[in-house]
Amino acid sequence: MATIADIRQQYPQYENVPDVELADALHQKFYSDIPKTDFYKSINLTGASLIPGSITSLPQREVSLRDRLMGIVETPAIVAGGLAAAIPTFVARVGGELYGGRGTPQGKAMGESAAKTVAAQFYQPRTTTGPELVSQAADFLGSIPPTPLTSAGTALSTLTGPAVNQLRPIVTQAIAPAKNLLVSALQREPAAVMPGMGAAETSAAALRQERAQSQNIRLTKGEQVPELDLQQFESDIVKKNPELGKPLIEFKAGQKQDIIDQFERLAGETGAQYADPANARAVGNIVDKALVNEFDKKFKAYKAKYNIADNAGETLQEVPYKNIIDFIEQKTPTMRQKLDPILDSVAESLKMNDPTNKGTISIRALEDIFQEVGKVKGSPNAKDLKSLIDQATEGAGGDLYRQSRTARRQLANEFDNNYRVAKLLDTRGKYADRAVALDDVFKHVVLDGSLEEMRTVTKLLKKAGPEGQQAYKELQGQTIEHLKDILMKGEGELKLNSELSFAKFKSAIDSLNREGKLEYMYGKAGRDKLMDLRATVQDALVKDPRAVNWSNSGNVVLRGLDTLVALRFPGAQTAAEIAQNIALKKKVAESVNFNALAPSKASANRLAP
Repeated sequence: MATIADIRQQYPQYENVPDVELADALHQKFYSDIPKTDFYKSINLTGASLIPGSITSLPQREVSLRDRLMGIVETPAIVAGGLAAAIPTFVARVGGELYGGRGTPQGKAMGESAAKTVAAQFYQPRTTTGPELVSQAADFLGSIPPTPLTSAGTALSTLTGPAVNQLRPIVTQAIAPAKNLLVSALQREPAAVMPGMGAAETSAAALRQERAQSQNIRLTKGEQVPELDLQQFESDIVKKNPELGKPLIEFKAGQKQDIIDQFERLAGETGAQYADPANARAVGNIVDKALVNEFDKKFKAYKAKYNIADNAGETLQEVPYKNIIDFIEQKTPTMRQKLDPILDSVAESLKMNDPTNKGTISIRALEDIFQEVGKVKGSPNAKDLKSLIDQATEGAGGDLYRQSRTARRQLANEFDNNYRVAKLLDTRGKYADRAVALDDVFKHVVLDGSLEEMRTVTKLLKKAGPEGQQAYKELQGQTIEHLKDILMKGEGELKLNSELSFAKFKSAIDSLNREGKLEYMYGKAGRDKLMDLRATVQDALVKDPRAVNWSNSGNVVLRGLDTLVALRFPGAQTAAEIAQNIALKKKVAESVNFNALAPSKASANRLAP
């Protein structure tokens, strides 16, 4: 445990506080579990120190003649060491204070520790009389008190004689440029701000961080406060010094997982069970099965109504069919016989059911012909033929038949007359192959068509009971997974650090939003969540091009210290490396720990009782 003298050396701001009062404050705040008398002993607070108001000081030792002579001998070495150590020691002290917190006791202590480490490389006094002689000579010549940048001049002033007075301005001129260089190098440059930003940036940073935190996505300081120098630093440090930039590298890896997790959470909220780009076929099969079952159910309902009407004799009424024959006869022989044979097939069926050529057939016969036309896939005239049959039976029969016609018309409107639905249930020509592959069902329903076309499919699913509702949830979840897949894929590889990936993601989500599909599928709240995710992903991935393409270090301190090393002062390289690493570590820590929402805290006095 540090002694009371050590504590005073580390925290000189308490020099006027009596020993007992300072010890009691330390004991109360940090060591209350130790008996006070034992604590006093552990910090070497004994004897006169226990008298109230006393302050620890070391007894003065009598100086021998030998010490005085040795002090005179080593005075030139002290002067030379002071000259050599002045600048690197100052750099180390500043770097230490930056890392520990400028203006705080901890910062001062770390600055002093770094300065001692550097100064130890130069000559250190072996006697107490040497420094005393230097100080006395400085006082005699009216020099300023020793400081990191004036200690060299002070040391020179100890040399006696007119020659020394002539040398002083020469040395001062030599040191002044180095001092000015350090001041300008270590002084923070005004941050270059990207276009469109001004005094409101603080609140804008808070909004970015609040939005990101609501999605459990972390952002660096340069992503919360997108100042150019911050983004340059965060981009540059991981390339030039991966070891120092390791916390940022790990932070960005964690950020990537945060984004993935948010997509997964949103997809999970839909209730989808199979949503995944790799499961496109499974999702397509669920949607297809729900639609087929819904069609079968409604077709059976229509047929049941028709059978009731048929059994009641309401389909025996004769109706004219001349309009149908006229439509067929307008077609060329090639169209009727080769391009669309259903035309001749319908004409033959009409004549077969009217052997006497009276121009009328029963409703039942026309209904059979209607079903015959409905079985043909890809006929360019099937729709017109069905419409003519409907016109021929309009108003005929009784109430039961009219109810069955209404059921059949609803079936046609929901399935046959809707392109998106009909194509999903369709096959290619005479073959059993699907017109839309199961792997492409999601794309066909959600991505390729308009909002209105998408609704024709999703409305059916929503009304199709639990099976159809689950199929709709799978489409909702697959949409989110599709957006994630676009973001994560860059030139065939999974990655999340490319503006190209974001550009494609932005295009995809903006297209869905512009068409109104996001709000339709997820409601306004769900749409807002997705657009917030888009904005946060942009904050995380998209940088000012000047930061991404930065060819030099974006760190002012690093550049200034590199210049210092080039001056070739003794020990400058070691001092620069120490201060550089301390400053860079601190800046990296700020990048990964910064929170624009955190209240600003005044420096606290840890020793205050």
